[in-house]
Amino acid sequence: MSADNGPHDRDGEGTSGISRREVLLTVGGVVGAVCAGALLWGGLEFFVNRQHTVGSGVNVTYLQAVMVLGTLVCVLGVILCIRTARTRFDAVGAARKDVSIGVARVPALVFARLVALLALIVLPGAAIFLANYHTFEGVHEVRGCASCHVMLPMVNDMRDPGSETLAALHYKNRWIADDQCYHCHSDYGLGGSLEAKMTGFRHLARYTTRTYEEPIKARIRFDNNNCLHCHETTPKFVAVESHVEAHEDLTTNKVTCVECHGDAHPTAAQRTPGSSDYARLMEKMK
Repeated sequence: MSADNGPHDRDGEGTSGISRREVLLTVGGVVGAVCAGALLWGGLEFFVNRQHTVGSGVNVTYLQAVMVLGTLVCVLGVILCIRTARTRFDAVGAARKDVSIGVARVPALVFARLVALLALIVLPGAAIFLANYHTFEGVHEVRGCASCHVMLPMVNDMRDPGSETLAALHYKNRWIADDQCYHCHSDYGLGGSLEAKMTGFRHLARYTTRTYEEPIKARIRFDNNNCLHCHETTPKFVAVESHVEAHEDLTTNKVTCVECHGDAHPTAAQRTPGSSDYARLMEKMK
């Protein structure tokens, strides 16, 4: 009654033909891929933030390299999906052949399963990761913001020498040398809060599906720390008594900077279709 039923039972293999070892390897592979992705994201963020280029004498930014890599991942994923769809796993298992993967030889059925795992889970996950990274890093540039129709009023006003909004003053006085939008809205980036990231995703989804109304309105309160990051330690800021008195309220966002310093961007009335300013604000960025 205690007969040995063979190696399959000892390995925990059930009627599905998948052993416990294969399940553990798959789970370990997924966990390893997630960890590797997190390390890759952090590494890319480090290099992109410092505007490094790829290689010595090669004028290719890491953001461009991510775009190319993402395209290759998508193409490879499509090819492997087609291969997986045409694979007859029962026939492969019955053939009992081995396949060389360079460093070892594995059963053809195991190889087919690995290809399916790559096609259906790993590569789609990698594509999503790279697309999200490219989206977050792409908004560093002003033209990244201007690529959305509804953001043109903010960008055009910022670049208007005659405008007196906070964004325009910072731009024309070169208080921020480049990537002006991102410097004031940096909570959308890797170091920002989860709420800010989710807001960025919501903006992208609403814009892509055209489920927004003009003028667009912010649903969250602007974080004063984006201003304080540059201004808080400057002598000019500290010299203003009201800044010192209201410091705690500013850092906790009980009081906003714009309450005293005016609008950062054109008002909702100016951005409303049909207003006298709308046509000027909606001109395509040159």
